[in-house]
Amino acid sequence: MNSKKKWTYFVLYLMFILAFVPFLNFLPLDQEIKFADNKIHSSSEKYFEEEWITNRNFTNPDSWFYTKGLLGDPLDVDAGISNGEAKFVVYGEKRFFSNINGTPQNSDWTPMKKAEESIYPDLFEINENGCNASHEYWEGTGNNLFGVPGNQTRNRPSILWKRLIKMPYDMSDYIITSSDLVAIFNGTANYNVETPNDTLTGTNPTRAENDHTKFYIQLTNLEDKIRYEAASYEPIYLGNGSLDANINYGPIDTINDTYMTSVPKDVLNYFLNRVFEYDNQNFTVILGIDIDCEDNYGQTDRDTYYSLLIKTCNLTFDYEKKINQLSSISWNQICEKVSDISNYSVIVTGAKLNFKYKINETWTDASPNSEIQILVNQNKHPETIKLSSATSSFQDAKLGGFDIKNLITDDVNLSLQVYIADNFALNKSREIAIDDVSLTLSYIIIEPDEPITEGYEGIWLVYVLVGAFIGLVGIFSLYQTHFKYPPMVRKVRKLKKKIKKEKAIKPFTVKSREEIINDNLEKNTQILDLEKVHNEKKIKK
Repeated sequence: MNSKKKWTYFVLYLMFILAFVPFLNFLPLDQEIKFADNKIHSSSEKYFEEEWITNRNFTNPDSWFYTKGLLGDPLDVDAGISNGEAKFVVYGEKRFFSNINGTPQNSDWTPMKKAEESIYPDLFEINENGCNASHEYWEGTGNNLFGVPGNQTRNRPSILWKRLIKMPYDMSDYIITSSDLVAIFNGTANYNVETPNDTLTGTNPTRAENDHTKFYIQLTNLEDKIRYEAASYEPIYLGNGSLDANINYGPIDTINDTYMTSVPKDVLNYFLNRVFEYDNQNFTVILGIDIDCEDNYGQTDRDTYYSLLIKTCNLTFDYEKKINQLSSISWNQICEKVSDISNYSVIVTGAKLNFKYKINETWTDASPNSEIQILVNQNKHPETIKLSSATSSFQDAKLGGFDIKNLITDDVNLSLQVYIADNFALNKSREIAIDDVSLTLSYIIIEPDEPITEGYEGIWLVYVLVGAFIGLVGIFSLYQTHFKYPPMVRKVRKLKKKIKKEKAIKPFTVKSREEIINDNLEKNTQILDLEKVHNEKKIKK
């Protein structure tokens, strides 16, 4: 086929295609074929961008509700709507204890033994000066200075005064944050008390241990299961001075008003918190005096303590509201379902959440990890907002908003939650407010037209049309290239092609003109003979 013919066929093919395209292109330019439910649909896509939050400025409680988490302590948090703001409240409180103060009074304190087998001093009382004890260890015959018969077994007496304190609040909901214990004592003793500086005289001195006394304050729970010594003092030199005879009285030695040594404040806080773990509202304070009179002579010994006085005791402490880790509270809105906006397919292409927040007072350093969390359909968004970042003025939670598209399903249930991440004490309440909550949802609605045909018939129609087109083009091509030529010309054309391809040529003969005429004459004569025979048969009948 020469070049001219090739271009002719190309133009003809192109004309056929252009003529057939309008029949296939039965859809508008902004539509496409959609196969769904075994039907062919033409459909269009429409883009929307809408606000998905109702009552975004909290003009009233409509559409919003709050919930508290099941973990932590639900009583630590609360919520409310006022002045066009949704508020989270974290309850804080600071209280002060100072019930034990000044000189102990007889009406407040009850005497008791240190242990069941221990003994009391010769004299003990609470007078106008405080808690006082007097004792004389005397191994001789007759009564001692305080009218008690001499007795070698009365060398280690003790006296305790206890006071039960009932707190006005359940202390399991508070933490001791600051405490102070101040106690003053004084005492007088005779030189016949043996101290580390004394030289023993008289007959057969046998120093085993020095005479001494101890003042102390203890903290315990109501059932006395644990005791913590919060302050103490041992005046080991009270009675300092030697005598020529151990049974006589010498000068009086005095220790003036002296502060007991208290444990460090953080340790005292720990002791108080621990005793409240055993009883949430009650604890006991104990004022104690121990006396130890050693038998430092082989014969008779006398040790005299005229007065051992706890003059004052002041116990004060601050306790603040305990905020429990894992406590949480949320403002929630159940938004419109995505599927409710259309009877057709909806594709969410974007979701941006933003809101403003503030706090009435700077968040405490005691809880650096507490935060505002975002939950959509109960799934937490990875980005959070630390409460420590909140200021007294409203600010955007995030410039440009939070991308929460991955959390959007058919449901759009939004929760903005304050989450407490630490155990800590809070001295006053904090109020976190949110406002101007916005969720911009971008989506596409795909709206199909009426179905073209039912089931697979529409598809086969397309197939038949395409097949018919291809068949017509094929038939037209075969006719133009082959069947429009006479048989002899087709043979010659075929021969030319073989010659061009250098293929072996099968020999054939071409009859002369005379031979062709004779052949045709012979065929016609045979036909005439047959007709003649046929006519004769008809005549005979």
